[in-house]
Amino acid sequence: MHIEKLVVKNFKKFREAEFGFNSDTNIVVGDNDSGKSTLLEAIEICLNCTFHGRPLAGELTAEFFNNDSVKEFLALDDDAKTADRLPSILIEVYLSDAPPELRGINNSAGENTTGIFVEIKFNPDLEAAYGQLLAGNKINSLPVEFYLVDWFDFAWGKLNKFTKPAKNIFVEPDRIHPTFGKNKYINNILNESLDGAARSTLNFAYRQIKTQFDNDDDVKAINDGLDTDHRITSKDLQITTDVKSNATWENNLHLAVDDVPFAHIGKGEQSQIQIKLSLHNNANEVDVVLIEEPENHLSHINLVRLIDYVERFHGGKQLFLTTHNSYVLNKLSMGKLCLIGDGYTRLTDLDRDTNKRIKRLPGYDTLRIVLAQKAILVEGPSDELIVKKLFKDVHDKLPEEMGIEVIVVSGLGFKNYLNIAKIIGTRTLVIRDNDGDYQTNVENWFKDYQDSAHLTVSAPTDN
Repeated sequence: MHIEKLVVKNFKKFREAEFGFNSDTNIVVGDNDSGKSTLLEAIEICLNCTFHGRPLAGELTAEFFNNDSVKEFLALDDDAKTADRLPSILIEVYLSDAPPELRGINNSAGENTTGIFVEIKFNPDLEAAYGQLLAGNKINSLPVEFYLVDWFDFAWGKLNKFTKPAKNIFVEPDRIHPTFGKNKYINNILNESLDGAARSTLNFAYRQIKTQFDNDDDVKAINDGLDTDHRITSKDLQITTDVKSNATWENNLHLAVDDVPFAHIGKGEQSQIQIKLSLHNNANEVDVVLIEEPENHLSHINLVRLIDYVERFHGGKQLFLTTHNSYVLNKLSMGKLCLIGDGYTRLTDLDRDTNKRIKRLPGYDTLRIVLAQKAILVEGPSDELIVKKLFKDVHDKLPEEMGIEVIVVSGLGFKNYLNIAKIIGTRTLVIRDNDGDYQTNVENWFKDYQDSAHLTVSAPTDN
């Protein structure tokens, strides 16, 4: 089962948006504050009815709602701020290969298809109470206290955490507590590696250790001096350990890396271990894996290893991954890019040769052409210096100061960048030499792009 389409209305950045996805990998890219994290949050909300792992109903704030829709409501006259004018949030997930019982027309498109939705809207049971509030108060903020959360499939089947049809895991290295995942990981090891006899032996050995603690001479001395005048109780008061056979001894086991407790190792090491633990623990149990910016805190070589792990071990599930890193994008496949900006663009039409070449040479900064509004492509570092110097002489500013990227294509070549810019719409100028034959090396070379008005080439005509 995978997400074919996501529809979002009035949620954070998205007033009204629709996103189509690849059935395997989706690399979500965009400028800061473009809505990458919001897209992952919307998927989690719809599949789990949770927000960063916590029940959605308990997390509702006015900040969930699109700013423009809230401003429009608050701009109404006080007597016009009736319940039917309150903004609502709708998030729909259209699913492929889903159980037939999810099929229905209960969606904004009226399609007979499979899927689920979450709607955050005014609670009609509170209409009288809201009317009283409206009559006696000036409404200066969105009254989210009067809202409810509806979670249904497209066949009008009500969902809850026990009946949710699609499961996901949302991996956020910067939000995960250092102990997240480790208990389940240890339990998995215990369950997969130990039979009943071995577990009983381990449990008994653990209780023996705790008993030794109680019998320690220093512990006995402390207990002998505890409540000696019996002011607290007339009975014998002691500090002891829980040695019941059913005590949750597994939860007292901890991870260490080279003898250093997990909570005290470096952020980068924590980050990659947590991502790997989450995939190890959950990839086979879920339909969708969400990962936010896996490059955080990682050196390049560790990022290379992590992306290789993600690529091999996300369990064949549908993967959504946000990134600001070209290596992540190139290695997982440029053709899986989902670009969020003024609109929404996917590179599904990128030709196989370009995609394959970029994947083989992932070290190039292709993300710059993806995110640029305007770009100048040059062949090598010396060309870059000359172009920037000329630009500064003419405009008294560097190109970057005017929002223009100057990108050295080097071994990746002009055409791989042009093939990306052609689809995305980046306004791009190629500056190159003619290599002794202007007709062949410039005009003929550029003929595949001459119908794209946003792409131009500049080269000397003198052979």
